[in-house]
Amino acid sequence: MSYIVLARKYRPQSFPEVYAQEHVTQILQSAIESKRIAHAYLFTGPRGVGKTSMARIMAKSLNCLEGPSSHPCNVCSNCTEITAGTSPDVIEIDGASNTGVDDIRELQRELLYAASSSLYKIYIIDEVHMLSKNAFNALLKTLEEPPENVVFIFATTEPQKVLATIISRCQRYDFKRIPIEAIVERLKDICAVENIRIDSESLYLIARKADGGMRDALSLMDQAISYCVNDITIDKVRQIFGLIPNQVFQRFFQLIDAKDAPALIRELHLVFEQGTDLQEFLVNLLEFIRVLILRKLGVQTQDINPDELAAFDELGTLFSQNKLLYILSMLIASRADLKSSSNPYLLLEALMIKLCKLDEMEDLAAMINNLGTAGPIANPSNIVRPNPSLSRPLPASVVPPEPPMQSQEEPEHIKQDFNEENLATLWPRILVRTKKISNMCSLALDSSKQRAVQGKHLSLSLESQTNYNLLKSNLDKLHEIFSELFHNKVQISLKLLEVEPPTKVHIRRRTLEDLKQESPEVARFAELTDAILVPSP
Repeated sequence: MSYIVLARKYRPQSFPEVYAQEHVTQILQSAIESKRIAHAYLFTGPRGVGKTSMARIMAKSLNCLEGPSSHPCNVCSNCTEITAGTSPDVIEIDGASNTGVDDIRELQRELLYAASSSLYKIYIIDEVHMLSKNAFNALLKTLEEPPENVVFIFATTEPQKVLATIISRCQRYDFKRIPIEAIVERLKDICAVENIRIDSESLYLIARKADGGMRDALSLMDQAISYCVNDITIDKVRQIFGLIPNQVFQRFFQLIDAKDAPALIRELHLVFEQGTDLQEFLVNLLEFIRVLILRKLGVQTQDINPDELAAFDELGTLFSQNKLLYILSMLIASRADLKSSSNPYLLLEALMIKLCKLDEMEDLAAMINNLGTAGPIANPSNIVRPNPSLSRPLPASVVPPEPPMQSQEEPEHIKQDFNEENLATLWPRILVRTKKISNMCSLALDSSKQRAVQGKHLSLSLESQTNYNLLKSNLDKLHEIFSELFHNKVQISLKLLEVEPPTKVHIRRRTLEDLKQESPEVARFAELTDAILVPSP
């Protein structure tokens, strides 16, 4: 018998075996028990979290000979056929390779035939987001009015690419990443069944590498078993996946705290000689400092082996929270530069040197920030003053110029009576204050041709319709400006002047006879050629 990989051998066959998706399994089980079966389901979430497995379990629950039941027997003919993928009534379609509208039309023709040996005819379309727009549109009517006893189950990792009209016709269930602790427990149980020795550090490393996917974790475990056989150690796991031990990063941060740049460069060189990808190195360094910051904040981290937490806490005492955040920001900025750099190793060397000079950089930043903000000197007696007997007058050519006088604040304005003389005097001040409304408004006010003052009334005459409309819309603000400058409450009225249209100028068209009289050459030419005068288009 051929070898079956762990991801297939230990694939969930019932609802309780689906890890960390209780929010989905409970709803589906209740729906089956109460016979409230929808015609279309949409399973979304990251890769390897159990979407397709859940779809198959759902199919077995609906078509089990002892059901429909939320606990399929997994021994009847229908269950075994669905498990093996040979059931004629459960059709699995790969959306990535069946993307066209013709594939959907073929599916619709198959819907005309009832299930052969099962209660439901079930279509499982994986990676449904890969279907074309025309294929989605062809599927709409079927999802709107599906045939009796037909269930569609869609699975996708990118629900945002699925048409909203499709999603609205389905019951959507969002699968979440599997916690590292759950993956570790599952791997530990499988290793016990397979009689494989593995340490907890290796389990956590594989679980962290899986990024929340149980299928990925089982595939990585298979890879480790192939290399290590029955005894998996952390050193071999790191060798397989090209990972750097946390002890190396701890050494890095100890050297940063000691400000030992030469030793830090040597450690970086050793990492480089081992063939480690520098991008991967920087990503792992970022993950390491993330854990440091979280431990500094008192946040419990589930993705770290409990045996390593003491080392993280001890290392965290060497750095303040602000310093760790500053290092994190430098690493993030360097990661973007590393991708486009022609010499990434040189960039990392410079980064390591900067990290050893953090205190100097912080002092320099503080000095720059404090420039121009220093207050009065607390103890003037400590100031060293020059000896007058030693001072000599400088020549006129080298005497430094006196600093310019600082502009004093404009004194508070005293309100004046409103009349023509005061209006002319304060007009520049009015224009400046009008600029606070808008520059165009100030220009429009200044363009007024006539400014008539009658008592408390100001009449402004304007030639431009645009300027008239602009001042009219801001008339309330103009009243406020005038009230700040004058005692009296000034009433402002606007008048649009009628501008006379330009005078039409009639220009007489010159005839050929006119040209003949003006020029003998033209007359001679017209006589010889029988020329006529043709107006230009």
